Amino acid sequence: MSVYWKDIETDAGRWFGLALECREDDGGHRKPALRLESGHNARIRLVQDRADGGEPVTRLWATPLGNNYGVLLLRSDAPVESPVPASALDSAVVERHAALPEPQRLASWSRVFAQALSDGRASFLHAGMWMFIGVRPRADTWTFEAGKLRLNHWNWPVNGVRDALREDPVLFIDWGGQYPIDQVLNLRAPSSPDDGRVKWWRKKAREGALPPIVLWRLGCLQAYVIVDGHDRLQAALLEDRPADFLVACSAYEQPVERDPVSQQAMMASLQRHASELAANMPGRKAIATDSLNSTLISAIDDRPIVMPQTYAWASRRPESEWLAEVEARLAALGRSELFCEFEERR
Repeated sequence: MSVYWKDIETDAGRWFGLALECREDDGGHRKPALRLESGHNARIRLVQDRADGGEPVTRLWATPLGNNYGVLLLRSDAPVESPVPASALDSAVVERHAALPEPQRLASWSRVFAQALSDGRASFLHAGMWMFIGVRPRADTWTFEAGKLRLNHWNWPVNGVRDALREDPVLFIDWGGQYPIDQVLNLRAPSSPDDGRVKWWRKKAREGALPPIVLWRLGCLQAYVIVDGHDRLQAALLEDRPADFLVACSAYEQPVERDPVSQQAMMASLQRHASELAANMPGRKAIATDSLNSTLISAIDDRPIVMPQTYAWASRRPESEWLAEVEARLAALGRSELFCEFEERR
C-alpha cells in the first residue's frame, strides 16, 4: 500500500494532525489485516489475519443494544502481532524524538506511525482517506483535547483514560449518558507492572520521552481502541504522567456550497461599515482583525468538510457462529450467566 500524507494546521498555524491518502498499488480496495466485520443483527467482530494465513483471530465481539441503549463488548485477549512493528520504536527512534522541541514531537511521531502502519502486515489501514489527529493532555492533567480546526467534525474528547486498561474482558458502554462515550478501550489484558517492557517505558515516561499511544476511532462503538501502546499507557499511568495520543480515523470529504447572495450581502455590509468608519460616523468602531478574518473565512471558505466514517466488511457467517464464539469465550471465563445479555436484542 502507498500512503501519501500532508500536515494539517489550525488557522493559528499550530499542527493539528496528518491527512493520509492510502492507495493500493493496483488500485484495488482489499480488506486490511485488522478490520471490523458486521453480520446479521448488527453482530460485530474485530478480527485480525494470522501471519500464517490461517483463520483470522477475533479480538473483540460487540453487539449494539436496541433503542441506542448501548453496546456490549467482549475481548478475546488472544495473542496477536501488533499493527505497529516493534522495529518502528527502537531506542534510537525514541531518543531522536525526545530531542525534538515539544511542538514538533507529535507531528514527527505521526509520520513514524503512518509509515509503520503502511508497511506493517497487521495494519488496519485500507484504501481511502484517513486522519491522524494529535491529542494532548491539558496542562499535565488526565483530560485531553485536540486542536481547534475550522470546518471539521473532530471534536470528540478522549475519555476514560485512567480506566482504559481493564482486566475484565466484558464491558458495557452506556450510550444513555450515565457514563461518558468516546472511551478508550484496551484490546488485551494489561501486562504485569514488573514486565521488562513496561519498566523500560516507565523510564521513558519519567524522561518525558514516551511515544504517543495510537487509537483507532470506531464510530459503531462510539469509542477508541488501543491499536498500539498498551504498555506505554500502563507506564504513563504508573508514573502519573499523561501521555499524548494519535487518533486514527477513516474519513471522507463533504463538499461545501456557499450562497452567493449571502456572500454579496456580507461584503456589502463590510464595505458600508468601512465607508462609515472612514467618514467618522458616530458610533462606528474598527472591526478587530481576527473577527474580520473569521467573518470573511466563514462566508467565503469553500473547502470541503472532513467527515468521520468507520468502515466494516460484511460477513456471511451466520449469527449462530457469532453467538457460539461468544458463548464459548464466556464459558472459558466462568461467566456463562452473561450469555443471555449478548444473545438478547432489546
